[in-house]
Amino acid sequence: MSLLDGVKGRAVTRGQALPRMMRMRTEGIPTASESVRLVSSAGYQLEARVHLPQSSGRWPGVLLCPGTDDPGSVFEGWTQPLNAAEVASLGFVVLHFDPAGRGRSWGEEDYGGLEHQDDVRVALRHLAGVSSVDPDRLGVVAISLGIAMACGGLAHLDGAVPVKWLIDWEGPCDREIICAGGRIMAPALGHSLDDEVYWRPREAVRWIGELPCGYQRIQSVRDHAQPGEVRHAARMIQAAARGRLPWFRLNDHDAGLVPRTPELYGPGRLQANRVLLRWIQALSD
Repeated sequence: MSLLDGVKGRAVTRGQALPRMMRMRTEGIPTASESVRLVSSAGYQLEARVHLPQSSGRWPGVLLCPGTDDPGSVFEGWTQPLNAAEVASLGFVVLHFDPAGRGRSWGEEDYGGLEHQDDVRVALRHLAGVSSVDPDRLGVVAISLGIAMACGGLAHLDGAVPVKWLIDWEGPCDREIICAGGRIMAPALGHSLDDEVYWRPREAVRWIGELPCGYQRIQSVRDHAQPGEVRHAARMIQAAARGRLPWFRLNDHDAGLVPRTPELYGPGRLQANRVLLRWIQALSD
């Protein structure tokens, strides 16, 4: 578990995950998976895995970006609000990857900086080229601090990969929220909060307005990492409203609305799972 995501007492137990497992097995499409090796622009080997339905056809593609210091393999278990096979069983081709410096990938930890953003673009290009993927129906899901690599990566994405949407599950938007006001400094990699060169690429709030796709923010009343913190959701939506992305939405509010009093989802990862799956399906129709 990661430094921000592994808050004691809020991990999903096997008993809590059992309904998700049973739903996948009884209602979902049988799936298969295979390992793939990607190569970043810097020449690093990146470990990745594709999960896909065992049925012929062209399916929407979904890229999963892990939070804080997690490898992509975290999506093969049930501690996260999404499991890759669970999403694939609903009729999606799902790709997750170990960002540079994590899991079995080469390189060093970058906490969502330019190296990790390049990893996102490399992974998206691979996903778009999978034979069973409909390249006109691609989306990205960012978990927690995964929003840093996802948002920066998409903001500088070439037009060859037409991503349609980005779902952001409770991602910290800037250095203040990422580091909890200076209390959690691991993502700073020894840099001060005043270091503009280090922080500028990693602050999703700076890049949200540059997205070439729609943006869906998911936020519960009790944030998974910082229970009393919801300012990051407001900051992201306000920045999106100032940008030029096709559309943006907070939770179930109307697209394009910056609500004065946001309606937030109920707490917990099981609730987050239901909401994430609902939006992945709705945005892929």
